[in-house]
Amino acid sequence: MNLFAELRLSLRQLRQSPAFALTTLLILAVGIGATTAIFTLVYDVLLKPLPYPDSGRLVVIEERVAEWQDQYPTLPVSANHFEFWRRNAHSIESMAAMDVANWLLGTGNQPMQVPVLRSTAGLFPTLKAAPALGRIFTEADDQPGRERVIVLLDSLWRHQFNADPHVVGRTVQLNGYTYQVIGVMPASFHLPMLPDAFSGLRASRDAVPEAIVPMAFGKETLAESMGEFNYLSLARLKMGVSVAQMHGEIDALEHRISASLPADSSAVLSSSVMPFQTLLVGDNRKPMLILLCAVAGLLLVGCANIANLMLARAIGRRRELAIAAALGASRRSLLVTALREIVPLAVGGCLFGLLLASWMIPFLQHYLPPALDFRGPLHLDWVGAGCAVAAALLAMLLAGAIPAWIGMRQSPQQMLRSESRSTSESRSSKRMRAALVAAEVAVSVALVLVAGLLTASLVRLMHVDRGFQSNRVFAAKIRLPRNGYPTLATRTAFYRQLLARARQLPGVEAAGIVSGVPLEEDDWGDMVRLPGDTRPFTQLPTQHFRWISPGYAETMRLPLSAGRMLSESDEGKNVALVSERTARTFWPGQSAIGRQFHRGDDPELYTVIGVLRNAHTVTLSKPDPMLVYMPYWYRANTSGGLIVRTALPSSALAASLRHIVTEMDGSSVVAEVRPLSGIAVDSAGAARFEMDLLIVFAIAASLLAALGIYGVVSYSVAQREREIGLRVAVGAQMRDIVALILQQSMRPVLMGTLAGVAIAFACGRLLTSLLYNTSPYSLPVTLVAITASLVLGVVACGVPAWRAVAVDPVRVLREQ
Repeated sequence: MNLFAELRLSLRQLRQSPAFALTTLLILAVGIGATTAIFTLVYDVLLKPLPYPDSGRLVVIEERVAEWQDQYPTLPVSANHFEFWRRNAHSIESMAAMDVANWLLGTGNQPMQVPVLRSTAGLFPTLKAAPALGRIFTEADDQPGRERVIVLLDSLWRHQFNADPHVVGRTVQLNGYTYQVIGVMPASFHLPMLPDAFSGLRASRDAVPEAIVPMAFGKETLAESMGEFNYLSLARLKMGVSVAQMHGEIDALEHRISASLPADSSAVLSSSVMPFQTLLVGDNRKPMLILLCAVAGLLLVGCANIANLMLARAIGRRRELAIAAALGASRRSLLVTALREIVPLAVGGCLFGLLLASWMIPFLQHYLPPALDFRGPLHLDWVGAGCAVAAALLAMLLAGAIPAWIGMRQSPQQMLRSESRSTSESRSSKRMRAALVAAEVAVSVALVLVAGLLTASLVRLMHVDRGFQSNRVFAAKIRLPRNGYPTLATRTAFYRQLLARARQLPGVEAAGIVSGVPLEEDDWGDMVRLPGDTRPFTQLPTQHFRWISPGYAETMRLPLSAGRMLSESDEGKNVALVSERTARTFWPGQSAIGRQFHRGDDPELYTVIGVLRNAHTVTLSKPDPMLVYMPYWYRANTSGGLIVRTALPSSALAASLRHIVTEMDGSSVVAEVRPLSGIAVDSAGAARFEMDLLIVFAIAASLLAALGIYGVVSYSVAQREREIGLRVAVGAQMRDIVALILQQSMRPVLMGTLAGVAIAFACGRLLTSLLYNTSPYSLPVTLVAITASLVLGVVACGVPAWRAVAVDPVRVLREQ
């Protein structure tokens, strides 16, 4: 029989069993589609080369300061050190220093906030990028005092300049200064969101750069022996140079820098070098691999389910195979006959899976944590299609080959001597079906347990004692043009007036200004020196600093542990607030009130007037580090966070604040107004994304496992109809029949449940880093997973068992 004849026969058989065909097709399509979509995401994030020519030679250089290793294992680079590397490193083809910040772009009457990448001219040769229009800037453009120029990325060019082909040569207002557009990058050029450590910005799609401007290091900056560690350093290795060789050379240069440092800033410097893609992926490699394993488990559960269905159909057709074997059919012919149904189903499942994956990938990317969304729009490509084909082949082998192999092992003579109605299922077939059920249950229990652990972890994270109250608190990001507010006095005056007018809004209970929105921005670190401490500043303890206005702590309801809050009467005085952790570190066993300190090398002394309770305002998963709160008249930047406690809805508050800011200065903007509770939820966005997907996979796997159990038990009950009828005829009670069936049917469920728990526990060490205040061997979560599995098993076994007791013994005995 040729291939087309076999195909026509298989399609005819499937038309005769539409429920079986549709169920199998749906299971395969969902399993293959979900696996393909998740694999595409994982491949694009972890394995696919970055969208730059020869991207394997792109590396990121960070610095290590031995004296700061406990708090800062690695640091961005200092401008001075970067220039030293650029001049002396022979293993580097090109390199660039950069950072990103939100600037104000003048667009008509209302400016807009735009993430702008400031970079040295080495960025373009390092990424081997050429403009679509105009030119890129060169070293001559990134010198102090040169004309300000800007290169637009394609998205900004299209959205704000209507894709004007004559935009080159136009001038735009950026941060209050005039910039000339010199070039536009092509649509294929995509910049990733820079990590928080370098940009001071939390994971947000709004932080992806949309324009590039030259960054010039002034003479004063380059004259600093250590300077501030503020810049991401991206380099391209020379051809044939390994990362290890380049790392050794940079370390040698760091040792030369260390030897040249003055005594008051001596430090032991070294470097850290890693591939650019490794830095972008960060700590998300393990969660992505866990998701891939989870969706593969879902596909395996589906395959086991289909294998059980195919096995039941193969048993029903074993006389057909026995007759064919008795007539001389070869094993190959028997195998083709056994597989002919699964092949068209696998092909159909692959095609529908590809359609499902092509829809799922953009949907999943929308919810992908922004830190991992560094490629631009994702689409199903040949790698994803290859994954779908591989999944379909796997499904065909697992779901079709096993029943075919069992069917081929049957003795034709034995089958021909048996009557189809009375022939019982072979022992090997029963064992195989039980093993498939146990495997389904094991995978589903493992997924339920892992999803339960992540859920418990997220619940505890969201209900951690934050140390502040976020209910009815809103955060507004304020952006001032740098050119319009060049001095501290002008910025302080603006914030003072803004606070006064915001507090007068109806329904506003309190308001305050802070340097960065809690749980989103935190990028000011410095040293604290106590009077009389003569150590080099690199040996001083580092602190997180924030500038705040009077009313900030009261608005956040950060409890006061000792002393008093900052007040307007303190303006002009060198006063500060500190956290409890800071107070205990510097003045253990003593009151911190009235104590004094220097900020870094600042000769001014600051007096502690209050101690605030420790809180979770940097990240929910960890208590805040040592914090020092400086008054905003000491250091107010052009960007800050306005914190408002009010009963007003977010939209009304945003409209009122934007109206106030526009009246005060039309070139300033309120970039965003959000509830602080929402910011707290978004700060756990990556964990929520992983948890949501795992919950979906776990539920799907559990339902498939329950369906598989139901199918196996139903088939078993049908096979044992004569036995059950005889038992009823001789007086067996209903509960005895149900108990007998449950006892035998629940064995593979129990074995699979225990195996699933063992699998999850074996992976416990991998899960530890993903869990917050939750043990990977949590007894309550384990009991919930076991209970859910047993309940589903009892229900799936109980329905056919209950139907079994309705067997009419007279009809059964008459038919035998």
